[in-house]
Amino acid sequence: MASKHTSTFILQRASAVILVPLAIWFLISLVAHAGDSFVDMKAWLSNWWASVPFAALIVIGAYHGRIGLEEIIVDYIHSWLKTVLILLSWLAAIALMALAIWSVYQLSFAG
Repeated sequence: MASKHTSTFILQRASAVILVPLAIWFLISLVAHAGDSFVDMKAWLSNWWASVPFAALIVIGAYHGRIGLEEIIVDYIHSWLKTVLILLSWLAAIALMALAIWSVYQLSFAG
């Protein structure tokens, strides 16, 4: 059975692999829409085929960042503060994920 550290390592690498095409898509989209007005950008992002990958980028990025931040906390903090900081990193990541999903819902599906 794999240890927690091995599964964390695999999850961090897997999330990085998923983030690469999403980041490339996002950068290409930014270049393609450079100079667009706010209304044009909102119209583009209100389509599900743009908002879903954008939300996935944020959600997976928040998860990937949380794993990295937890590794830093575990390596360098050796007091009771470690537990508090890990909890705060989880809460921040969950809040960011929820905000991304809610925003996509509001833009694409709630009209």
